[in-house]
Amino acid sequence: MMTLLKGICASLLTLTTLTTFAEKAKVVSGSYTYYIPYNVARDKAEQIALERAMIEAIASEFGTVLTQHSRMDMRSSKSGENVDFWLSASSLVKGEWISTIGEPVFEAFIEDGGFVVRCKVKGYAREIKGPSADLDVRILRNGTTDAYESSTFKSGDNCYLAFTTPVKGAIAVYLEDEEKTMSCMLPYYAQSQTCTTVTPGERHLFFTTNDGDQEMYQLSTDKEIERNMIYVVFSQNEFIKPIDKSNGKELSLKTLKSEDFQNWLKKSRALDNTFQVITIPITISSSIE
Repeated sequence: MMTLLKGICASLLTLTTLTTFAEKAKVVSGSYTYYIPYNVARDKAEQIALERAMIEAIASEFGTVLTQHSRMDMRSSKSGENVDFWLSASSLVKGEWISTIGEPVFEAFIEDGGFVVRCKVKGYAREIKGPSADLDVRILRNGTTDAYESSTFKSGDNCYLAFTTPVKGAIAVYLEDEEKTMSCMLPYYAQSQTCTTVTPGERHLFFTTNDGDQEMYQLSTDKEIERNMIYVVFSQNEFIKPIDKSNGKELSLKTLKSEDFQNWLKKSRALDNTFQVITIPITISSSIE
């Protein structure tokens, strides 16, 4: 089980509204086959395959925004070099991932002498029709500059969040583990506010100190590989986060069930058209580098 450790520191909705939202959220599925370069570890390769399968699922249902930017991955095999072109940002698809149904399915095999991983994923997604704030969200591993951005962690690694918005708003951050439990990372445990205010144009850095105003987080697991999801919730309006509770254990965070969190997301989206959810899948490995 993944454990999220704190640093040593201290309106009612009508049935019509909910039905309208339910019609917007669709079940989508996608798959992606990733040819693993020689210098990419298996957990990182599975993470890439999952992210691209999610993007493929959204793109197949809602389409993409035309762009000239791409990223090129190459691998060598007996038949020569194969090139895999991929759009450089998930924001280029006309939709957003809401939640995953079940667990992603991974298949690893050898093709043309090279290692390959294929991922199939199914979930709920929603089409993005109107303009939304262009947010810069980065999960950082063991460092606070953008150079430390990563989606793969080793047990004991520190996790930080860098966030920039062009408009004033508020955010909350949750982590979903494999047991479908949501842990509230922001607002911090000792804070009474129901969301955290952010100012436009400023690079906000979270989870960096242990002075009582912020908390530091380490990600750990006793499994070989554990897949979690970080939810960064943003709105141009202040909002009230869902009810979460402490289990009373030292260094534990307030939690709630994933199902309750998803119901809160649905209600919040129905009431607020500036409400955005950025989902970032991460892996935590127990192996030592």
